[in-house]
Amino acid sequence: MTLNTHGTKRSVAKRMFAVGGLLALAVGAVSAEDAAGDWGGLLAGQYHIVVHVTKEGAGHYKAALESPDQGSAVLPADDVVTDANHLSFTIPKISATYTGHWDAGKKGWVGTWTQGVIMSLSLTRMTGQTSDAAPPKRPQEEAIAAGTRSYRQQQVTFDNASAGIRLAGTLSVPDGTGPFPAVVLIGGTGPGTRDENSFGHKLFVVLADALNRRGIAVLRYDKRGVGGSGGDFATATIPDFASDAEAAMTFLMSRPEIEAKHIGLIGHSEGGAIAPMIAVRNPAARFAVLMAGPGMRIGRLLNVQDARIAGASGVPEEQIAKRSAFFNKLYADLATAASNTAALSVANSDIAQGVTDKLIRPENADTLAHQVTSPWARQAFNYDPIPTLRALRVPVLVLDGSRDLFVPPEDNLPAIKAALKGNPGATIVELPNINHMFQTAKIGTPAESASIEETMSPIALKMITDWVAMHGS
Repeated sequence: MTLNTHGTKRSVAKRMFAVGGLLALAVGAVSAEDAAGDWGGLLAGQYHIVVHVTKEGAGHYKAALESPDQGSAVLPADDVVTDANHLSFTIPKISATYTGHWDAGKKGWVGTWTQGVIMSLSLTRMTGQTSDAAPPKRPQEEAIAAGTRSYRQQQVTFDNASAGIRLAGTLSVPDGTGPFPAVVLIGGTGPGTRDENSFGHKLFVVLADALNRRGIAVLRYDKRGVGGSGGDFATATIPDFASDAEAAMTFLMSRPEIEAKHIGLIGHSEGGAIAPMIAVRNPAARFAVLMAGPGMRIGRLLNVQDARIAGASGVPEEQIAKRSAFFNKLYADLATAASNTAALSVANSDIAQGVTDKLIRPENADTLAHQVTSPWARQAFNYDPIPTLRALRVPVLVLDGSRDLFVPPEDNLPAIKAALKGNPGATIVELPNINHMFQTAKIGTPAESASIEETMSPIALKMITDWVAMHGS
């Protein structure tokens, strides 16, 4: 689960190069002469990025950035510096940053681009007009696209009457007459599409295919304000997204090919907080699967997430501790703010101190202040999922991965186990060597997620489909 208050990943990529900005680039692990040249990569495994680095003199570099997919608009850069084994750059006017490290084996920079959402970006030296890096393989998705389906897919729209918006999605139904049990797939934080595109993978495409092949219908949909769905993503909160998911369930109940008494919810990450909300208040939800769902206040979880990812990325422990203390204070202060205006004032004050303490880059201060005071953040940071989990009475499967740095099981599962101890239908499993995206992983960092060819672990797929087949019929 990553903090995001902007548009879709595609719209983020499209507007990255809409305005010029200042680029601060740190390059290391190769000589100064090696740093000069052209570096290319695929943002989130989808969008081509080119960084041109030129040497202006001893220890002085300039750089320019372009995206061939967006008309090759060039962003000039200056303040290029060298620093040991890391590469990072910032474009303040579009609130974007890149942080990476030199990978000798890959002969390139491996890191993440952050612009509202976190996306992977590895840069390798270019040969001619192309990067040495090939588009990553996605064998599971490729097999689904090329193979024979035992189910039919239909593009659908449905209304969230209470919100006055229309949502768009894909309904996939097994071959046969039915009626069939069904699930609604609920995505994680950020402007997700029906496929839950993350780090160059389409998690919900693979999950829906597996469920369909077990005789279970699936509805997956674009979040409000994303893809084909109406509404405004930027002003939406977790309760708003829960209302949309409940509208999806209501739509399924109206379909003749769906068994209305056997509908469940599968939520990933933030979706794992939304699914219990609906299951507690709406008896039509007969079961729930929580994939890396939160078991603590979201504000605390984001701080834990930041620390875990930083640690796995090689950030010194002392720096991690200082950042953790900073965010703890920031979130606590925001919780006491009586209004949006007061919240922004508090955020600006705390972040200014963070800049002074060199915990926050000055060029990122304004963006961070508006992120942590957005409608989503104001509601989410204080949301505690535990009371809802205690009230959950339907069968529930809780899955966390041992390599999950976004929702670490050692921090997350104990509270969930305690909350569900009164639910005899609860099954709680920590899957070994599984990351937040439910891939087989070694580290769990965002950069690793993009480099892994597997979209979803077959072990996780089998566990979910077996459990849903048992409880959905």
